[in-house]
Amino acid sequence: MALIISEARRDKGIHIDRIPVTLEERSATKLEPEELRKQLNALGLYCDHTYGEKLRRNIEDVTSKIGVGSLTTFGVYRDGGKIQTEQLPNNVLESICSRDVLDTMLGERFQKTADGSWEEGAVGQFTSKLLVIQEIGNYSYLKENATDFPCAEEPEKELKKQVNTVEAIKEMFAEAAKACTGATVDGIDKTTLDATFSNALVGLNESAFEEDYDVTNNRVITLLENYNREKGECDGIGIVTCKWRLRIRNYKEKKKDPLHETILNIKAWSVLYTDVNTLDAHYAVVQARKKGACCLLNNSIPVISKVKVYDTRPAANMDTFVNSLPCKTDTQYAEVMVFYSSDLQKVGFIDNTLSQTETTYSKSLTSGFMTQREVGLSAEINFEINAAVCKVGAKFGFNVSLTDQWSKSQTETISFRIPAGERAFLYQVTILCARLRLDTKTGKYSYVEYGKFLTDAYKTSKKPLYEEMI
Repeated sequence: MALIISEARRDKGIHIDRIPVTLEERSATKLEPEELRKQLNALGLYCDHTYGEKLRRNIEDVTSKIGVGSLTTFGVYRDGGKIQTEQLPNNVLESICSRDVLDTMLGERFQKTADGSWEEGAVGQFTSKLLVIQEIGNYSYLKENATDFPCAEEPEKELKKQVNTVEAIKEMFAEAAKACTGATVDGIDKTTLDATFSNALVGLNESAFEEDYDVTNNRVITLLENYNREKGECDGIGIVTCKWRLRIRNYKEKKKDPLHETILNIKAWSVLYTDVNTLDAHYAVVQARKKGACCLLNNSIPVISKVKVYDTRPAANMDTFVNSLPCKTDTQYAEVMVFYSSDLQKVGFIDNTLSQTETTYSKSLTSGFMTQREVGLSAEINFEINAAVCKVGAKFGFNVSLTDQWSKSQTETISFRIPAGERAFLYQVTILCARLRLDTKTGKYSYVEYGKFLTDAYKTSKKPLYEEMI
C-alpha cells in the first residue's frame, strides 16, 4: 500500500525558522554480530547462518535493502502497550489526571532500548510530548481533527513467504526498517536503524514457543532532522512508530534447511514538527481531551478525566488549557471551557414559620452553559468536576459529571418539603466559565467568550447563606 502523507507534512518546507537546540554527540548502540548471534541462539537457532562471516553478511544484506536517509535519533523505545488500571495502586489512580503521574506512567510504558547519536539533553523536553502524541489514539484524533498535523504513515501490510527461519527473521528486520524509514518520508540514517534493531530479539527464548514462532513487537524512535551542531539548531523534531507481528510455522524443525510458512504483518506512522509552537499546541489538545495518563490506559476501562475549577479566572496558557473542558471545533483553533469562581445563587425560598402544615415546594430550574455558542462535548469521554463553594465561613462540596448531555441546557423540576414552623432557602451551584482558544498555528492562547455554568448541584439551608443587596 502507498505511503499516506498529510497536507501539513507535504508543506513543511514552507517553514523558515529553525529549532534552537544544543546536543552533545555520543556513541549510538550498534547492531553487533556477536549480540545478534546470542539472540538467535536463545531462539534455538544454531545453524551456520548465525555465526561469523555469514552472520556479518546477513546483517549487511538486511541494511543494503534499506533506502537510508538523514534523520537521526536521540533515543529508541519499546511501547509496552496500554496499562491496565488494576496494575495501579489506588493513590495513583486517584491522581491519574495529574501531569506528575503522566511522567511516571510514560516511564513505565515506554522502555528505552537503545541510544542514538545524540545525548537527549535539551530535546528531552520534547520526548514526553512526542510519546503522548504518537500514541495511536491521540495520533488518530489529531489526524482526523487537526489540519496542521504533520503526519505520514505506511498502512499495515501482510507478507507471506516460504523461507527458512533465519531468512524469515532477516525479512522481519528488513521490512521493519523499510517501514520506519519509509514512514518518515525523509528516511533514517543507518546508525539509527542499527540502534533501533540491535536488540529486537532480546528477551525471546525458544521455551516460550511450542511449535510456531509468534511474536508481536514494536519500536518508537525519536527523530532529529538536519541537526547542525555548530549552530545549535535543527529543521525538525519528531517520532516514528513501527509495529510488527512475525509468525513462523513449526520454526523448530531441525531437518537440513527446512522451509517454513511465514507471515509478517507490519505498519508504521510518524510525525515531524518543524515548529515548536505546533508541537506544543497538539500536545495541549490531546492532554485536554484525555488528561494526564488517561491516554496511556486500556481503552476498555472508562477513566473519568478531572476538570479543574479555579478560584479566579486563570492566565491564558497551556496549564489552564490542559486542565479545562475540551470543546469541539472544526477550525484551526482548539477550544476549551475554563471554570472558575464557583458560587451559590438563590433559586427558591419558602417561609413556613407561621404555618401549621407541611408545604411542598416545586420549581423548574435550568442547568447547563449560559453562553452564546454551544459547547459541544465529546460523547467519547466523560469529565468530572469535584469542587467546593465557600460561603460565610462554611464549605459546601459538590460533584458534576460532564457527559455529552451538557452540550445543551436542560430543565428539570426540583421539589422539597418544608415542615410546619420552618423555613428553607434553595440554592443552585453556579460556576463562571470562559472559552479559551488555542491558535494551533501560532501557539497563542486567548479568551474569546465569557458565560456561566448552571450546575445540577443544589443546596438547601435554614438560614440565608449570603446577604442580598437591595
